[in-house]
Amino acid sequence: MGRIVAVNFNDRLTMLVDALPGVNRIKAVQRALDGRTNPVYLEIGVSKGLAFRQISADEKIAVDPAFRLSDETRAQADARGRATHYFEVTSDDFFATQGDFLAQRPIDVALIDGMHTYEQVVRDVENTLRFLRDDGVIFLHDCNPPFELAGRRAESWDDFIAGQSGPLVIGLWNGDVWKAIVHLRSTRPDLLVGVLKCDQGVGFVRKGAPESTLPYSVEQIEGLTYADLKADRKRLLNLKSPRYLDEFLSAGAGSARN
Repeated sequence: MGRIVAVNFNDRLTMLVDALPGVNRIKAVQRALDGRTNPVYLEIGVSKGLAFRQISADEKIAVDPAFRLSDETRAQADARGRATHYFEVTSDDFFATQGDFLAQRPIDVALIDGMHTYEQVVRDVENTLRFLRDDGVIFLHDCNPPFELAGRRAESWDDFIAGQSGPLVIGLWNGDVWKAIVHLRSTRPDLLVGVLKCDQGVGFVRKGAPESTLPYSVEQIEGLTYADLKADRKRLLNLKSPRYLDEFLSAGAGSARN
């Protein structure tokens, strides 16, 4: 008997969520951009452009090691910005080589939706912070896996699928991105970090005093399991209702710009 593989489920679920009313990562990003003067938007992990094509900003920066953009999607993305820049490299290489480019374009809003390992997500956040405006915000996708398999660690989508056995393969993967939230809340007392309870968990980060922190060491974070998340999800993630987005954005609106 052949395996039934839900390879496209991630994309289909994402497209369904994007079409529903209420907050998702795309709407959060756009609300953060709206009202800013000539904002710069950075997206890490663009892939097929499901989010990037819908975002409007003065300048848009796309980073992905292997774009899968159709001509139509690229045209839609370009139409929503005065200037659109594409970098087909890993995020590590992007930040290592494009410091001068970014120094001329301080980031207003970023969306991190690339490799689903927490160490990579932490690096992406830390690197983005180097070029983020004082009142800028970062959003992260996949921060609240709904069940153990979705939160399983893997180095890639292919590894995630290959690691499953049985006739039915589940195609919803968030990885251990949630640990990046725990890491930042434990090691960065200069950041406000949490997760909106929507769209598979939309993480948020901005500069400023946190309302609470966590006490974990890096070694302890590495040892955390999905069972730990399930038992204490609200505290570990600083989990918030989607309605919190307005409070989060308004709290940062008064910060001085670079």
